[in-house]
Amino acid sequence: MITAFATDKPFDHLELYRKFLEAETDCTGTVVLHHGRVKRPGKQVADFSTVELKALTTDVDGRLSEIAEKAKQQFDLNQVLVVHRLGLIGSCDSVLLAIVSGVTRDRCFAACSFIVDEVKKEEFIELIEHP
Repeated sequence: MITAFATDKPFDHLELYRKFLEAETDCTGTVVLHHGRVKRPGKQVADFSTVELKALTTDVDGRLSEIAEKAKQQFDLNQVLVVHRLGLIGSCDSVLLAIVSGVTRDRCFAACSFIVDEVKKEEFIELIEHP
């Protein structure tokens, strides 16, 4: 199963993880989770006031789904969840959640890393730090 979406609302990463686990079966040996948060100092503005995550396309959900599907196929995963924040957010706020499950840890670690790297290319979501 693949779930991927963007939201302008804060998300509860623990609740999403719990629901993810509820959908698992006994063929899963590993679950890997990446919980990305806004950190200081910023990339462009060391002491920013807020970070804006701006959609560069009208189909952010579709782009996230494409990345999730590619990871599922390439790494032979059981399940993938990708959630990305949009809008104005502050330091320490959750920005990206990627959870994958599969038979072995090597596939899952590689898949989670792949997903994060693809999203961080900023091809469809731009990160702007405001002073």
